Amino acid sequence: MEWPEFTNLYDGIKPPPGVYVPEREELLAGNFVAYDGLRQLGSVVQAPGVYYAFKEGTSTYILMEYIPGKTAEECLKEAQDEAQKESIYQSIGSALSELYRMPIPESRRQRPAAISSEKFRHNIFECYLQAPRHHESTKQFEDHINEFLWLAKRKEQLHDLDREPMVFCQSDIFHGNFMIDADNRVTAIDFADSSVVPSSLAKFSARFHNLGVDISQWVNVPSTEGIDNTQALLVAYGPMTIASGSFVRVGGRMPGGDEETQNRINQALQHEVRGYPRPFGPTLGEVIAAQKASGKLSEEGGGFKPHNIPSDTSASGYMASKPRILRKLRHELA
Repeated sequence: MEWPEFTNLYDGIKPPPGVYVPEREELLAGNFVAYDGLRQLGSVVQAPGVYYAFKEGTSTYILMEYIPGKTAEECLKEAQDEAQKESIYQSIGSALSELYRMPIPESRRQRPAAISSEKFRHNIFECYLQAPRHHESTKQFEDHINEFLWLAKRKEQLHDLDREPMVFCQSDIFHGNFMIDADNRVTAIDFADSSVVPSSLAKFSARFHNLGVDISQWVNVPSTEGIDNTQALLVAYGPMTIASGSFVRVGGRMPGGDEETQNRINQALQHEVRGYPRPFGPTLGEVIAAQKASGKLSEEGGGFKPHNIPSDTSASGYMASKPRILRKLRHELA
């Protein structure tokens, strides 16, 4: 299957004069893919629809589907006992498992990349949350990691990474990115750090996150029998974080990391017509009219709300936008 291409820009009213409206690939591409992919699966897990978005100054405003419920963080605070807490963590694990089940188009299985085809985003890159370079293939990424592991005098190496299934990976796993309603239905939100990656990188995220509890027992990640590179990635994480500059320089010396190749890829992306799932739902005017008719627009906490997210996704700008726990490997760094 292929993700359908966009046939128009945005539904809804025009933004104010002088306000730049970015193309869809610049906004929540992961959200569109998750929304459509979960619907195709008929999953009980959902992602919020996006009705409208525009950019003004340094802020992007997004009108999203209203999702009833509370964040997993709020639910945990209200949990009466350990059994309830475990149920919440199981719900998060189930949501991740459903995201990993989403079909990946053949054209997107050749290399790790963001949904927009840019450099892939993942929490293994602790400092910047993004790969320092484009990798033209999964093998190039494997060679980059292996060369760095060798220079760091680590015995572990990645093997057959290109034989692993490619999965949709939301690597920013923390309590605030999952909502649970009164019927225990889960909604995954915030896909800024989602990319298509080999399954071991998804397993890495399932083990190495900001939840404070091991949820890997409740997370099912597609895999190839006999191939699992999770441990080698966990070992690589420590030196990659401590010596991030060295990791960048190693990548620049490896095949495909030269400036000419990287510029060629960047130029190709500027002209690429990227295909993402179309968002479903009414125009902005229809949304507002429906909300007024139901009386929800005036209710405290009701209706659809714009989300203001920083456009600065540098390390300092992005890190300030949500709580992050400094993460260190334990025995892997020993």
